[in-house]
Amino acid sequence: MFSHEGIALELLVLVFGVTGLLLIAWFIHHQYELKSRRHVKKQHVSGQQREAQSR
Repeated sequence: MFSHEGIALELLVLVFGVTGLLLIAWFIHHQYELKSRRHVKKQHVSGQQREAQSR
């Protein structure tokens, strides 16, 4: 068809590949943030309960 067809396909594959890698990295980061947030909330709640019990 066109002489630039190969380059266009390579660029599309590159763009979609990089986008996919970024989505995977974001998902892993998001899961890590959720786990760390739950852990902090549990510690925070138990700290409040200890504070209330000591009063």
